[in-house]
Amino acid sequence: MKLRNIIAALGMVSVAGPVMMAAMPAAIADTATVVQQRRTIPDWDLGDDSCADVTIKSKANNQYVAAEVEYGGYVSGQLRARSGGVGAWEKFSICPQDGYQTIYSYGAQRYVSAEKNYTGADKGMLRARATSVASFEKFQIEHNKAQGYYTIKSLVNGKYVSAELAYTGGGYAMLRARADSVGDYEKFLIS
Repeated sequence: MKLRNIIAALGMVSVAGPVMMAAMPAAIADTATVVQQRRTIPDWDLGDDSCADVTIKSKANNQYVAAEVEYGGYVSGQLRARSGGVGAWEKFSICPQDGYQTIYSYGAQRYVSAEKNYTGADKGMLRARATSVASFEKFQIEHNKAQGYYTIKSLVNGKYVSAELAYTGGGYAMLRARADSVGDYEKFLIS
């Protein structure tokens, strides 16, 4: 039995971030509450109907995506494909919702947003900065099984996510939702 099913059967609720539970008599929980519990409790298995703990790697530079937790200001939580290994900043959860997916950064303890209103070289920057899901936090993640890669598309602007490998310094390999089509910079490995 999956962890989320056990927790739901016991009438408990989990919140994002550190697991905190509060007892609730299962007999008084209505159907909507049970559905919401099952949607928000990750069960850590790969599948189309449940959340999955993952790492994301740019296929173009073979580096893991990290949430830059120590960055400050408007780039706090910026996602960059710049890590050779997996630590706390490189761990994410992808959860299917009704017609879209969310990406949650465990390192930042925030949902990933596509910064549609940024301008210039930062337009569409992906940042782990949201505590709840709204339009900027909705993505379409598709698997090209034949060629062995995934694409990530922001639903707020309809653009594919790219790893900016031509950028330098602190912006090197920044993830941005800015491409109209899929090329080398828009291919990711998710496992």
